[in-house]
Amino acid sequence: MRFAVAAVAFWEAHGFAPQHWRKSVDGTLALVHEEFARRLIPDLEVRPEVQIYQCPGAALDELLESPNWNPAE
Repeated sequence: MRFAVAAVAFWEAHGFAPQHWRKSVDGTLALVHEEFARRLIPDLEVRPEVQIYQCPGAALDELLESPNWNPAE
């Protein structure tokens, strides 16, 4: 399984409504399942504004555990 991360504005500009998607702490980035994103953006992997992460995977774990995605409690 893979997930795509991009700016909320990017997703919205491509027709998605990411209000309920997982977002970074500051709300500017959103995470979505890659297969869902490909419904409207079939060339997702060549978009420089999109990062794709394998799940499970160390890179995704590191991202989601970072202060940008995991608010301090």
